[in-house]
Amino acid sequence: MSNFPRIPVLVYHKIAGPSEYDANPNTCVTPANFERQMDLMALMGYKTADPAEYFKARLGLASRLPKKPFLITFDDAFESVLTRALPVLEKKGFSAALFMVSSGFGRSAFWDEETDDSPNRLLEPSGLKKLRDAGWVIGSHGVSHRNFTDLDCTSLKDEASLSKKELEEALGSEVSWFAYPYGAYSPEAKRALAEAGYTMGFATEEGDGGLFSVPRRIISGKSGLLNFALRLRQAGKISIR
Repeated sequence: MSNFPRIPVLVYHKIAGPSEYDANPNTCVTPANFERQMDLMALMGYKTADPAEYFKARLGLASRLPKKPFLITFDDAFESVLTRALPVLEKKGFSAALFMVSSGFGRSAFWDEETDDSPNRLLEPSGLKKLRDAGWVIGSHGVSHRNFTDLDCTSLKDEASLSKKELEEALGSEVSWFAYPYGAYSPEAKRALAEAGYTMGFATEEGDGGLFSVPRRIISGKSGLLNFALRLRQAGKISIR
């Protein structure tokens, strides 16, 4: 095991109350609960790690991390992240990473079969740029939100490289982090990310701690403040290698 500090990494999806349009209500954390969770992080003395410093630390290089660092991540890139999460995080002095489905600009969660009239829209490029300019990392979540463990090597390569290209064209800046849809990965998936030019890959609960399989704890709509504190404690105990 390396000497890399065990930094909690949390993952959210929508900051909204569940509605009839939500195919998966557990992806919704209400704005009130999200603010309470961030209040707790601030009260406990946590600060978000600078992405560049986090990456240097992962490589075993000298880095400047806060005393109690953590990372916040958002998968899928729903509009509620910009409209509801960003103001809360800015108030606390926190930043985050957001992972965008590159074919999803302005669309609903088509992978969950949400209908086109769903209010749960994904961000447009202009929204991604606002988050990037606020100091956030913008990463890829694949082209089409397909499970990477279901794909052959050619499809893995296409999902990794094309999503990177599409997002970089939309942003006008580099995209070097990736989050696996459904948190699912394989040795072939990790290889595809490395070959496409990514520097880090994020899984969820089953991440093994490698550079291309960083584990994250999912914060769902079921996570009250006590459960959130437990998830945070669990995330801080994950081994990194």
